Amino acid sequence: MIRKGSRCCGEHLEDGRLILDAINIVKPHKIESTIFKTGDVQLLINTSQMLYNKKKRLDFDDCNAISNDEYYTLTSLNKAQFDNLIKEIAVSPIRNTSIRSIRTAVACLLCKLRLGLSNTVLGLLFELPDKRAVSRVIESARKALLESFVPDHLGFSHINRRQIIDNHTTTIARELMGGRNDTLVLIVDGTYIYIQVNEKVS
Repeated sequence: MIRKGSRCCGEHLEDGRLILDAINIVKPHKIESTIFKTGDVQLLINTSQMLYNKKKRLDFDDCNAISNDEYYTLTSLNKAQFDNLIKEIAVSPIRNTSIRSIRTAVACLLCKLRLGLSNTVLGLLFELPDKRAVSRVIESARKALLESFVPDHLGFSHINRRQIIDNHTTTIARELMGGRNDTLVLIVDGTYIYIQVNEKVS
């Protein structure tokens, strides 16, 4: 047991909890043996069983339930990126409900986009009652993203000409296109755009 008030370096913590390697190198200060009564053991077993039964399949609300790699596999975002996205949409009208949290709603939408799973499968993974509930969850997350994330990060209106020149134009591109400091370089690549061609054209 680690006593309350114990200190450690920040590098040993992840989301406010000790990482496994840090726990494994803790040296015991003193070893005490305690005799448990049957009631204590039964309470411990019952509490463990209750916690196990409460555990969700995909719990995006518990910072330790899903690893960074699993976050990326499911949503295409790592934990830090996912947390930043949640902070960005906190100003939108989306709120926690009785069947899902904001984090779960966004994770459900991102899983749908990344993996293309059916609403029935998403309902099983996120423990939602039915596919209509999944549709409502996805729709609320979509609206929140459209309202608070998209205007600031996507489209032509989220950035101005000066920001593109200062932050997104490389020196090589600038030199190739004339070398002036006020030159905006925009590369449009249509390599993978599908173009339907008339059969008569050969």
